[in-house]
Amino acid sequence: MSVILFTGGMKSGKSRCAEERALKYSPPRLYVATGVVIDKDMEERVKKHKKRRMGLFDTVEEPVKLSTLLDRDYNIIMFDCLTFWYNNLLYYLEKEKDRLLELEAFVNKLSKVKKNVILVTNEVGWGIIPENALARKFIDFAGRANQKIQAVCNEVYLVVSGIGVRIK
Repeated sequence: MSVILFTGGMKSGKSRCAEERALKYSPPRLYVATGVVIDKDMEERVKKHKKRRMGLFDTVEEPVKLSTLLDRDYNIIMFDCLTFWYNNLLYYLEKEKDRLLELEAFVNKLSKVKKNVILVTNEVGWGIIPENALARKFIDFAGRANQKIQAVCNEVYLVVSGIGVRIK
């Protein structure tokens, strides 16, 4: 059993690389979508993703409670995207303590999981330091969360221009 993380910049091809890897596992496959549709652009992105994986995965939309899905009986569980999940934790959970507990619950369960899991996230610290406090808070949380999650992964891939390069 393995836990694999795909990371990279926005629109780098992370999801496509992760889906291609997930398709190497026989069905049943679970796709966990963490994004919440908030505008037309997001709605179009979700439609594209759904069309690309049509019939190849069962899909669950879950914005916050990811650790509860690791018990599902699938040959592969793919989480796309942890970055949206981090955003959701900041949005839906008012207290930092609650956000950290949710993150720790996921990392702890992930470290003990006896199945195949693929995770997709963004590298958020390659740009300039944002001028507003909320954006800095998000980048700090996402960076620390990615470090905790990669620590329990067997493999990590950095995706650049659609090319996944194994870094762990």
